[in-house]
Amino acid sequence: MEFRQSVADLGEVLLPFLDALPWPVIMVDEDGRVVYASKQRLAQRVTGETPAPRTLSELCPEYYSALRGEVPWLTTQDAEIVRQGPDGTLYEHIWLRRLPWGACLFTVDQTRLRERETTDAQTMRLASLGFMVAGVCHELSNPLAAIYSMVQILQSNRDVSPEALQKGLTNIAANVKRILDVSRRLVGFSRTCDEPRAPFRVDEAIDEVIAVLREDRHFGQIKIDHRRDPDAVLFGNQGQIQEVFYNILLNAVQVMDGQGHLSVLTHRPVPGRIEVILRDSGPGIPPQLMPRIFEPFFTTKPAGYGTGLGLSISSEIAHEHGGTIRVENNTDTGACFNVQLPLYQKRP
Repeated sequence: MEFRQSVADLGEVLLPFLDALPWPVIMVDEDGRVVYASKQRLAQRVTGETPAPRTLSELCPEYYSALRGEVPWLTTQDAEIVRQGPDGTLYEHIWLRRLPWGACLFTVDQTRLRERETTDAQTMRLASLGFMVAGVCHELSNPLAAIYSMVQILQSNRDVSPEALQKGLTNIAANVKRILDVSRRLVGFSRTCDEPRAPFRVDEAIDEVIAVLREDRHFGQIKIDHRRDPDAVLFGNQGQIQEVFYNILLNAVQVMDGQGHLSVLTHRPVPGRIEVILRDSGPGIPPQLMPRIFEPFFTTKPAGYGTGLGLSISSEIAHEHGGTIRVENNTDTGACFNVQLPLYQKRP
């Protein structure tokens, strides 16, 4: 049965159905010749003054070049099309479906969808920027207010004792340090991804972090159980990965306040992945706060004891290295952070 005769036989049912579809439709025979186009904008390209049927490669070269294979159409497939139209860039998705006597090509215009996705992404970025600015203003307003008040007190008293002057300067220095800490965290939060990377053992990075934490005044009598995997090698920036583990472990050390147990397990649960499980014996994280734990500037610490950027930066670093961070509470007590990273595999 020839293709054109088949279309004619089905014309009373098939063609009105295809014309009613919201997507343009093109039908081709085994030789790639267009023998039908639905009453859509594509029909204007097909139904020209040329009496003889033309091939798909002549009428729609961008569609033809995006499809895999040659005529006769042997494979069912789909493809994304980006082309320049009279009103700008057009985004289309095409589906080719095999028929007994040829093929049927459906096209869907996704330009408005792409534009809406771009607009939504821009709106989300602006909203994030708004929250970021609000958080920065909140974090900086308290130390700035304290500095301003102390300066006013020192200026109003002409006969300031050396002890009072020293106390005032110490207060100013502490608040300036807090402002600088917020600034440093913001720089880290907005850093670029051009830092040098190299292979290194994850456990060696963790060892250096633990050595630094032992000098923290909150460490006290905390016991650490570190189970290593010498073959857990990561390709990345060691300093950034150390910051990830430092932020997580520092929170655990501070919440346990010198008493408790900290467990670190490095292993490879599945091929190609490294998993580091960090558990503490602290009070855990309230369930209502769990969804916000990685939000910028979110902290449960008293004012002046945290910026709320540590875990946000850690999550961003892990994401840039192809990994993830998850958090949950232990079954008995304490919190558990699960850091997954890609395993470095040497190429032959």
